[in-house]
Amino acid sequence: MNSQRLIRSSCLGVLVLAALASACNREDDKAVKGRNGPNGAAHDSVSEVALSEDGLGPVHIGMTLDEAVNMALLNERPDLKPSCDFVYPAVGSGLPPDVGIMVVKGKIARIDVDTGSVTTEDGVKIGDTEDRVKSVYGDELTVEPHKYIEAGHYMTVLGDSASAGKALVFETDGKRVTMFRAGRLPEVKWVEGCR
Repeated sequence: MNSQRLIRSSCLGVLVLAALASACNREDDKAVKGRNGPNGAAHDSVSEVALSEDGLGPVHIGMTLDEAVNMALLNERPDLKPSCDFVYPAVGSGLPPDVGIMVVKGKIARIDVDTGSVTTEDGVKIGDTEDRVKSVYGDELTVEPHKYIEAGHYMTVLGDSASAGKALVFETDGKRVTMFRAGRLPEVKWVEGCR
């Protein structure tokens, strides 16, 4: 009987140690997300809820606003313009409050980040240099002149085959990222937001 208790105690001890080791490595998992792997340019830290071409956490590009409201992710707006408007994360949703979600004809079309500490899945954030964006995205990046900022740029990363028809767009002042967004084409490239 004592040997069975000893075996159970030993097994329980091993499980506890394994769980602790797994918990300790979670931060390491975050740090290696991105296109360039553990030793690449995307090795910087990634925000708790990171933006990709496909969405932000549980908010996915293409999901309906009703779905997101019913899941308590986004606020309902009675004055929402059905053709195009912005909504914001619900309090307690776990989403960063400093993002705007564009809704076009009832579906989430894009997600905008213009303040705060949200990053892309690759660790790019507001304040990063144009060179940093180029080092992370490399040949996937196209650069165009900004419509309103003389030295500024739009730096666009088209989605991979799994995210076809979607993109990330970084706006810069010519030196640093001032805002960025992700979503479906063509809405993600609309410079003025909802026209």
